[in-house]
Amino acid sequence: MTDSAPSVSMSAAAEAYVWGFPLISVHRTRLVLCSKHDSGRINHIDNLATPDDRAIVVPNNDTLYSSGWYDLRHGDLVIDVPPMDHPDRYWNVMVLDGYTHVAYVCRRHHGVEGTRVTLTLDPDTPPANDDSQVVTLGTPTAWVIFRVLVESPDDIVTARALQHRICVTAPASHPIVRTERAGRATAIAKSGADVFSELQTYVAIDPPPPWHPKLSPPAQAILDDPSSVSEETLVAGIAEGEKRIMARNLQGTVSQNGWNTGRDAYGFGDDIVKRAAGAKFGLGGHQAVENRSYIAQSDSQGSGLDGTRPLQLRLAADHMPPCDAFWSLTAYGTDMYLVANAIDRWSISDRTPGLVYADDGSLTLYLSAEPPDVRENWLPVPAGPYLLGMRVYEGQPEVVACEWFPPAMDPIN
Repeated sequence: MTDSAPSVSMSAAAEAYVWGFPLISVHRTRLVLCSKHDSGRINHIDNLATPDDRAIVVPNNDTLYSSGWYDLRHGDLVIDVPPMDHPDRYWNVMVLDGYTHVAYVCRRHHGVEGTRVTLTLDPDTPPANDDSQVVTLGTPTAWVIFRVLVESPDDIVTARALQHRICVTAPASHPIVRTERAGRATAIAKSGADVFSELQTYVAIDPPPPWHPKLSPPAQAILDDPSSVSEETLVAGIAEGEKRIMARNLQGTVSQNGWNTGRDAYGFGDDIVKRAAGAKFGLGGHQAVENRSYIAQSDSQGSGLDGTRPLQLRLAADHMPPCDAFWSLTAYGTDMYLVANAIDRWSISDRTPGLVYADDGSLTLYLSAEPPDVRENWLPVPAGPYLLGMRVYEGQPEVVACEWFPPAMDPIN
């Protein structure tokens, strides 16, 4: 990548903070998750998210999740993916390194006939993200996350069996341990000057690969010895860095038809601020090439979303979400969690059984607290303000490039 200074001019303390933010996010997440489930093993979540699940915000209601944390200093991992039961079954294995560089072992690359891939530590070789049978990672820390699509309520048993047949094999010497927490990733900015010493600890575990952006000499000096500058300087750097990250997130947002999506969901490159924003607002989330997410901000009249004001979303036959996998629409409360409803439906998608299409091939979805006339096409929403998200998996180029957006939602009189 580059040996140059950061892409946005800032103080040395702010630069060190922004550069290190993704690494701190990854390790704090590791320490939290591995305080509940052993490192070196996969933890399977055997059911789709419901309103009772409060571990993560804006959960999807489409796929089963499994994840595990590994240390590649103990040797390679072998990832075995079984043949899927049919060609349309979506599956994905995503691996993040300590700095949130992503390697994919997925349907786009390997199809549905099954595959075996070796994951190896190779700091000199960035992840190729292709159909190679050997995948490289730049740091010892490896966060393995896989997802398997549940196609309907009756499909959960089949999907779960496929989920459990995806196997990650570590060397026999790999430690199986529980960890102590070190704070939440969402509270990094509140940690004060000690966060720079914490960052030192994680850099010792995961030295940056040579192709990762390098710090300027003044910022590197702070990372090497945070006590070389005053505590006031470090705290001011955190505040400045946070402003840069927040501004980058706003700058990377694209809006159309009352919907927002993030332009920065694909390819951080040498931009350390962009990478930090990705870690702050979407750690562990997909790159846009695998899944682009849209968030509804308003209806076609510019009004905010409220379940007491029913809306309809009409997808014309020639304006369906362009994708090679599937799309879904999910409703959340303002706290960003799923909300209980009378029919236990928290998402609606191209797989939902019994959808009613019009004669012209269009599909009209109804969003309301009370049931509409066409209940088959109803996504229940809270009787008040709510959030709405659309996910498009394996989107075609116009989705990846932010050229396609969902249509505006119209009020129902």
